[in-house]
Amino acid sequence: MSFTVIGLSTVGVIVVARADRAALAALGFSADELADMGLHRVPAVDPGLLVDAYIRRSKKREDLATLRAHLKDIVRWCQTEGLSIRHVWFEQRSASKVHVRRDEFEKAKEAVLAGHSKTLAVWKTDRLDRRGMGAVGQLLDELDRRRSRLVSIAEGLDSSKGGRIVFAILSERARDEAKDIALRVKIGLDAHRALGRAPGGRPPFGLRILDDGRIGPDPDEYPLARRIAEELLKGTPTTTLAHRLTAEGHRTRTGRHWSGNAISRLSQSPLWAGLVPHRERDKDEYGNPLDRWIGWKADPLLGPDGRPISCGTGVVSVPEWYAIRSRFSSRSSFGRKGGHGHRLPGKLLVGILRCPLCDIGMVSGGATYRCRTRNEGGPAACYGARTEVNRANSVVSAAWIRHVSSMDPTDPVLYEIARRWLSYQDPERDERARHLSAALEEAERRNSDLQEAYFVHGRMKQDRYESLSTALGEQLSSIRQELEELRQHSDLTPLMDAVLLEEAWAEAPLEDRRMLLRCAINKVTLLPSTGQGDRTPLLARLNFDWVTEGRAG
Repeated sequence: MSFTVIGLSTVGVIVVARADRAALAALGFSADELADMGLHRVPAVDPGLLVDAYIRRSKKREDLATLRAHLKDIVRWCQTEGLSIRHVWFEQRSASKVHVRRDEFEKAKEAVLAGHSKTLAVWKTDRLDRRGMGAVGQLLDELDRRRSRLVSIAEGLDSSKGGRIVFAILSERARDEAKDIALRVKIGLDAHRALGRAPGGRPPFGLRILDDGRIGPDPDEYPLARRIAEELLKGTPTTTLAHRLTAEGHRTRTGRHWSGNAISRLSQSPLWAGLVPHRERDKDEYGNPLDRWIGWKADPLLGPDGRPISCGTGVVSVPEWYAIRSRFSSRSSFGRKGGHGHRLPGKLLVGILRCPLCDIGMVSGGATYRCRTRNEGGPAACYGARTEVNRANSVVSAAWIRHVSSMDPTDPVLYEIARRWLSYQDPERDERARHLSAALEEAERRNSDLQEAYFVHGRMKQDRYESLSTALGEQLSSIRQELEELRQHSDLTPLMDAVLLEEAWAEAPLEDRRMLLRCAINKVTLLPSTGQGDRTPLLARLNFDWVTEGRAG
């Protein structure tokens, strides 16, 4: 039986409450209504006279009055059949998505299959499951094996009275309806995003949803949110900023203290810049969607022209947002799916300087660079090499400046170096190029589909094809032209002047210096010394692998 002992009455009688009282309260029934329906007490113990009722809604905004009416219909049927409801299972879950686990539904099934009752009652088949006969059929098999049954009240179906064929038809129809609903919802959401409407849910701290569906500053939160943005643009670490805000008595929207992670997440949301966010759901090996997303960071949704779609006014401008996101990326190296990163090392040549024997990147150990393999596995793993940190930094820096400033202005490699440098200095420009590349790939795919539909399958008339082909061709030409301009337009002046280049190097922080090195160097191999006291100039022991056209490490 499903009940809970909650205490003793004044005469010593044990008072027992129904285990489903929380679900009944969530449905909004009064005590009198529960008494009228017989749901105020624990029913008889004979499983053959008991029913488990499953009530479901897909979204919270669906009317509770409708759900109460569903349960009342089930109660009337039970009273007519001389049965009692043992437990009411209620949840807010989609029944059409394979990746969504419905805990209350599973509990309802387990209760009947475990013999606590002999009947699983639903108001209608589509309230039970929208995944088709494959899912409903397995449930019916398990119920038949235990001489239990599934009953659909509104449709008058009873699996113990030969209703399996009808259940099969209705469950497949529910599955088709689910596909239609999903398609309509997707089209609606995509249309709203294309119009610059914010997605569902509450926007990040500092913003609110306006009456027209776009976002704008929240008068109460915006001043603090803007202060957070300005501190991030100055380079203030998120943890330092979080501690400062908490010490000043500031709290998040939910009343909790600020954390570095909270600041990182809100500031990297495209909504913070007034851009429509976009994330892709992860899929299994067969292409079916899973209940997780690819990465925790959303990217801006791109329009047909490859430009991010605006959905209102954010806390920061688009250039500021790209600058903030670039700072986070420069401090961390992220995995394939955009998971949490790892802090980059503090020494200039870590990751660039290589051991000559194992070709593994060298690590910093105090005042020296040393072989990582030897450092971890000892001399048996690799004999290794080492050199002084300050000496190596100075020699490699000077070599980099000489190499870059002496290159011919027409050298394609110089443009490749400039492209890398500008991607660090102008993250918005680099992100724009990435967006255009994605838009070009998508437009080329649509063009291929159009050609196949017309020439291979003959699915459209010639005038319709010519109209679509012309419009798509113009879009492709525009994207390619802008992408080519972004790739070619590079200011090479700082790279050609050794004095300007040396000044830029001297003013650059450690992270920027490492980025500048990687603009021109794939790796530097430290050749072995001849022995202790070797007086060979360090420059002669460094083998530079410079960036060449079409090749980057």
